[in-house]
Amino acid sequence: MSQDWSARQYLKFEDERTRPPRDLLAQVPLQSPCRVVDLGCGPGNSTELLIARYPQAEVIGLDSSPDMLRQARERLPGRTFVSGDLASWSPQERIDLLFANAVFQWVPDHPACCGG
Repeated sequence: MSQDWSARQYLKFEDERTRPPRDLLAQVPLQSPCRVVDLGCGPGNSTELLIARYPQAEVIGLDSSPDMLRQARERLPGRTFVSGDLASWSPQERIDLLFANAVFQWVPDHPACCGG
């Protein structure tokens, strides 16, 4: 994904943009994951939800936008945010939860890339 995003523009509607990941997370039955990755974490709003829900877990944010990652790191200092292209990213360690809200449609040829 080569397109960059504006964290400032995205956050103008933060409440509206955070509602879907909040609703999605409410449907996740997992109780005690050790490692969680927020795919397409954006400015960290969904990552913040994951941290609140799973305070004992290592929660990692992944995004391809430098501006989104900058904002996420400012929002949640001391947390891990990594740059990665979802079309080619593969976890290096066991992950208990891959959380993805509104990201796969931005991956070119996502049915072939992402299994479906």
